[in-house]
Formats: sequence, structure tokens, C-alpha cells
Amino acid sequence: MSHHGKKQRTFLRLTVSQRIQHVILFTSTGLLILTGFMLLGERWAIDLFGSAGNTIFYWRGVVHRIAGVAVTLVCLYHMVYVVVSEEGRSWLRDMLPRLKDGVDAGQNVSFMLGFRKARPKMDRFTYMEKLEYFSVYFGMFIVILTGTMMWTEWLWPKFYLDVADALHLGEATLAALAIIVGHIFTVHYNPHVYPMNKAFIDGQISEEIMLEEHPLWLDRLEAEEATATAAATEKDVEKRDDA
Repeated sequence: MSHHGKKQRTFLRLTVSQRIQHVILFTSTGLLILTGFMLLGERWAIDLFGSAGNTIFYWRGVVHRIAGVAVTLVCLYHMVYVVVSEEGRSWLRDMLPRLKDGVDAGQNVSFMLGFRKARPKMDRFTYMEKLEYFSVYFGMFIVILTGTMMWTEWLWPKFYLDVADALHLGEATLAALAIIVGHIFTVHYNPHVYPMNKAFIDGQISEEIMLEEHPLWLDRLEAEEATATAAATEKDVEKRDDA
């Protein structure tokens, strides 16, 4: 937690490790979406590049496979990270679904429909953030499995490859829509942070956003800070008494 003036406090939302994982994930995913959907292009569009068209599509395949390896590695690393490291375990504990998430969802819908005067108070991660997070696990499992099958196509009967191709394209389409319509819109077009939420760059979140979107987490952090301050003060008193 850091302080910028009297009323400009900011709080650490994403650690350095989490920001690096995020950059690798969105970069590799973006490349996968771009190079993957190029396969759906019309032949006339490829012909516009003349003799360079085949070269471009050769390197499209190379970039797609490199991005696939990168996204697989970062996903595997993250699964180890949330088990082995303390900050990872803290992330996973706070991300696990709870009964309150269902209550929050119902109350938030009521608020948006005008039946409640205030939004529900939410913690470190909202129910939508949790839903998005765990949907990534499901989506990545599908695309990595099917992508690996198509990369090793000589090992599989045609029927399995056809199924893998359909699932790969379907999940990739859902992922692209979720990122463009869901994640980018709700995170970066949020009125509080428009045109960009910089947490993925500097890891910080303002006190204003904390109060608006994560008041329970703010209460928890302030309670922990007060406890730590009291403990430090008590130690100083004991040292002076001993002296």
C-alpha cells in the first residue's frame, strides 16, 4: 500500500509476477486470435499479396505455434504459482467462489434494475471476475488440448481431428468475444478508469475505485494495517521499557 498525498492513496492490486503473467497471457492470446482467424480469410484476400501470400501464411503458422507454446507454459506456470507461492495461494483463496458471490449477483441485478438503492459490497474479487477467471481454465484446457491434437494430426483418426477442429474454433470464437466484449469493455471502459485501467502496468488501484468496487477488501486491508501498526507500536513501547 502506498500513499500519494493526504487523499490519494493507492493499493497494490497486481504484483510484479501477476503482471508479467498477464502480459504474456494477453500477448500470446492476441497473437493466437489474430493468426488463427486468418485461416478463415477468403482466397482473394490472400491473392492480394501475390507471391508473398504463401510466405505470410507460412509465418502465420509459425507465430501461431509459438504463441500456443507460450500460452501453454504461462498457464502451467500459473497453476504451480497458485499452489506453491504464498501470494499465489492468497490469490486463489480470494478467487474461490463463495455463497456470497451468488447473493452479490442477485443484489447487483436488483440494483441495476432499480430495486436496490446501493450496490452490494464486494471483496477483492467480484463474482464477475471470478467467473471470468475460472472460465479461462476451461477455455484454455479446450484450446490447448485440441490445438495439440491438430499439431500432432498424424496420431489421430480424421473423426477426432474434425471434432478437435470444431471445438478449437468454437472455443477460440468464445474467447475472442469474451476478451473484446467482456474483459476489455468492463475493465478498460469502466467510467472510473476510462480510457485505461493501468493496474496491469503499475499494479496499483486507487482508493476511489476500492471504495466503489471493493469496499470489503479495503476494510480488510485497513484492519490489517491497523493491527500491524498497533503491533509495531507495542514493540517500540516494550523496547523503551526494557531500556
